[in-house]
Amino acid sequence: MAEETRIVPNRRAIAEFLKAPGTRTLVLRKVQDVEAAAKSAAEPDHGQFRTDISDERQRVRGAVIGDYATSDPEDSRRSLLRGIDGGAG
Repeated sequence: MAEETRIVPNRRAIAEFLKAPGTRTLVLRKVQDVEAAAKSAAEPDHGQFRTDISDERQRVRGAVIGDYATSDPEDSRRSLLRGIDGGAG
C-alpha cells in the first residue's frame, strides 16, 4: 500500500521571499519571458498580450493576460500555455 505524502508550504518563508528586494526584478523578468514566448506561440497576426505587475503590501505578483487579438479563447489558452513553457527556463 502506498504511503500518503503531505506537503505543507512554509508560508513565512514564501511571504519573506515575496517581499525580498530582488524578487520584483525576478518576477518582472519571468513575466516578460512568458509574454514573449506566448507572442511567438500565438497564431499569425495575433499575440496581443498584457503583463501586470503588482506590489500590494510590498508583495510582488506578476501575470500575463490573454491574447486580445483573437476571439477564440482556446487560441489564447494555447498561446499562454506555450508561453509558460517558454518562460520556465
